[in-house]
Amino acid sequence: MKNINATLRTKETPEQKKPILRLAEISFAYPGQPAILEQISLTVCKNDFLVISGPNGSGKTTLLKIILGLLKAQKGTAQIGGGLPPKPVIGYLPQKAHINSGFPATVWEVLTLAARQRKNKAQAWETMVRVGLLTKKDALLGTLSGGQLQRVFLARALLNKPEIIILDEPANNLDNRGKQELYQLLAALHQEGLTIIAVTHDLAALRPYASRLLLMANKKVTEIPPEKWKVV
Repeated sequence: MKNINATLRTKETPEQKKPILRLAEISFAYPGQPAILEQISLTVCKNDFLVISGPNGSGKTTLLKIILGLLKAQKGTAQIGGGLPPKPVIGYLPQKAHINSGFPATVWEVLTLAARQRKNKAQAWETMVRVGLLTKKDALLGTLSGGQLQRVFLARALLNKPEIIILDEPANNLDNRGKQELYQLLAALHQEGLTIIAVTHDLAALRPYASRLLLMANKKVTEIPPEKWKVV
């Protein structure tokens, strides 16, 4: 295993190998706390399915927030795309996505409201079909299973046609069936060309769908070569 300081490559076409995200020498500490990230450098390529795992407190969510621009690193740079506009669109599914399941709204109403806020209502139907929610179009949120509700969250994140989607523990609180359905959906989106960055503790289940695997510990990010995935 080695610390990543080089491009993360896929085995796809030259276009898919095109860098879409670069982090250079990122260091970060919360106020009054020791550094949680130190000199993190990595490059993510278009159509990577990048899975990040590691113990609690290793900085996984912090790293995602730096990528998203929600936190600013004290040292280093985060560059989305090639550095010139337009930047790639990013979708985000946070660890604690929230929709009031008791609110008397249907799947279709939630998605059309979110689409209208993005001035892109025409995308609601297409996205609902894309994530397999068409049969639940008129279902109230409170009647959905955990896996179905997570698909609603994912659909919201996909409404603006992102090139990259970032997911923080997407299978939290899902049963085994819900997890597998979600992971298979992510695999299908990856096959369509979406770049995926997913943080998870459920490494054994998500690992088969990954193209790259990173381990975070001791303030660093380490690439796990494919031949060692089974022992991680």
